[in-house]
Amino acid sequence: MRIRLSNFENSAVARAVPSTGLSGTVIRRLALTDWGDNWLLLQLDNPFEYHGRPQKQVLIRSRLVDYELGRDPSTSVFMLLVPNAAVLDKPTHTSQDFEHVTWANADALPVS
Repeated sequence: MRIRLSNFENSAVARAVPSTGLSGTVIRRLALTDWGDNWLLLQLDNPFEYHGRPQKQVLIRSRLVDYELGRDPSTSVFMLLVPNAAVLDKPTHTSQDFEHVTWANADALPVS
């Protein structure tokens, strides 16, 4: 599944990404033991730099009850950064493993 992220609530994130937003491919689903399941790990087509670090992946999940990316074409999402890729190798994950930086709009892109 391909996703485009846009309209970032955090102005620092909005300044760090291209004006066209971020696009990427879902490569994995994760559960956070304290924040629930159905988190999508998005491999970005073009990394962006945030606070001096390149961001190649982000974790997203719908903020809206009963909305799910893949089933619904568009939704508002939480966007978390992956501060250390090694955390993805852990058998379980918590919100403390990631950095919540913004909300954004997420649109499912047509399969080409």
